[in-house]
Formats: sequence, C-alpha cells, structure tokens
Amino acid sequence: MKHADDDNEWDGTSTAVAVAAAGASTFSLLPMQSANAAALSLSNGAFDPSTFRPICPASDSLYRILQSTAQSLVGSDSYVEYGPLIASGLLRIRLELCVIESFFGEAIVPFIQREGLGWVLPLHETVETFLAGTIFALASTFVLVGGSKVVSVVLTYGDVFVGWPLRLFGGFGYDRARGVAVTWDVGIGPWKKRLVGPKVEEGGKEGKNGDAAASDDVFDMSKVKTQDIPFVVVFGSFKAVGETSKFTREVAEGFDLFVGRYLTLIATAYIGIKFVHFKIFPDFPF
Repeated sequence: MKHADDDNEWDGTSTAVAVAAAGASTFSLLPMQSANAAALSLSNGAFDPSTFRPICPASDSLYRILQSTAQSLVGSDSYVEYGPLIASGLLRIRLELCVIESFFGEAIVPFIQREGLGWVLPLHETVETFLAGTIFALASTFVLVGGSKVVSVVLTYGDVFVGWPLRLFGGFGYDRARGVAVTWDVGIGPWKKRLVGPKVEEGGKEGKNGDAAASDDVFDMSKVKTQDIPFVVVFGSFKAVGETSKFTREVAEGFDLFVGRYLTLIATAYIGIKFVHFKIFPDFPF
C-alpha cells in the first residue's frame, strides 16, 4: 500500500535529479556561452563598425588646413556654394590618411610594444606567433596598398605648390647672395645643356666666368660678403625646405612603387614561410 510519504519522497528525488541535470546542462553550456560572449564583445564598443572612431589627430589637422586653404582660395561666397563638394573630397582624403595613422598608432605600435618582435620569424613557431605574423602581413598589405598612393599624391601636390616655389625662389636668392652666377640647365645626365650661365667644357670645367667646383658646391661661402650673410641664411632656409619637400616626395613615390609592385608578393611569401614553419618544421633549425 502506497503512503503519502512515499509520494513526497519520490517528488523530492525527482526534484533533486532535475536540479542536478539542469546544473550539469548549465555547466556544459558555460564554454559555449563564454565563447559567444567573447565573440559578441568583439562587435561592441570600440570594435563595433557602426561606432568605431579611429584616433588620427595628424589627419584631422591636415583636413582643417586644407579646408581653410580651400576657403581662402575660392572665397567665402564660392565656398558656400561649392562647400559640400569641397568638404566631401577633403573628408575622403582625411579618411584615407586616417586609416594609415590609426592602423599604426592604435594597432601596430601598441601590439609591438606589448608583444615585441619575437613573432616575426621565431625559432619555435607556435599558433600564437603564426597568427600574429599572418594577421600583420594581411592587414598591412590592405592598408598600405591603398594608403601609400594617397600619401604620395598629397606630398606631390604639396611639393608642386609649396616645395617647388621655395626651391626656385630660395635657390635663386641663395646663389645670388653667395655670388654664384645665374645658371639654367635643361635635360638630364649626358644630355644636359646649359642655356643660361657660364658654359661647361669637357671635364666639368667652366669657361670664362669661373670654375664648376665653386658653382656646384652649395656650401661654398668663399665669395659671401659680410652684409650678405642674412640673405644667405634666409634664402638658404627657403631652399632647404624646398629640397626637403622634394626628398620627401621622392621617398613617398619610391615607397608607393615598392608597395604596389612587391608588397603583396612579399606578404604572400612571408605567410607561406610561416605556415611551412608552423606545420612542418615548427622547431627549425633545431
């Protein structure tokens, strides 16, 4: 004969079993829930594409300078009419430059400061070093292939409108202050021909009005008079800024050419070497 206590005992056992099963299922779901939470955290806050705001003060400053320059060139009335188009174009330039600045300032530099460079080509390849090198190569390729061309274009325009006038004006005044004759050469290399100034003879010797060594040495101050020293300093500074602009433009053009032709191949080869090292020879050469 079944008593009421039996029912109570059966109900308690069933409850305990159910609680234990629920607890076991909860613990079994914890890794999955943790993984989902970690995955969701990468799409929230600073990693949410809709709210991500890269930090790029240099690009912002350049945008403000270009905006003010454009407004002063076209005038206030025209700027009101064409302002949206001008601002839209300048914002695209700022965006491209900001990608490079933010990528290096917020991703590459902090990662290297935290992890060092041991992951580049370590003697013992682990999954961490393999992933670090692969992600770095892929991200750098995508960012630099597009960004280097924008930087090259910006520096080219800057050199045309600022560097070249400073080189021309500063170089002319600098040579006059040093007592060097006016010269104008056309062509390059063996095809160079002097249109204005002392004629250059075989062996680099100049004709009637001096020697080539004094003319070509930009640091020759032998003919500078005391009263002309301030002009040498001022015009020499202009010339130095112009030459620096030219050098920076040429470096950017060379880097852009290298990135466009070879960076993708180098990154692909690097990833291949990392993969072979990780999967086949993880402890190579030891």
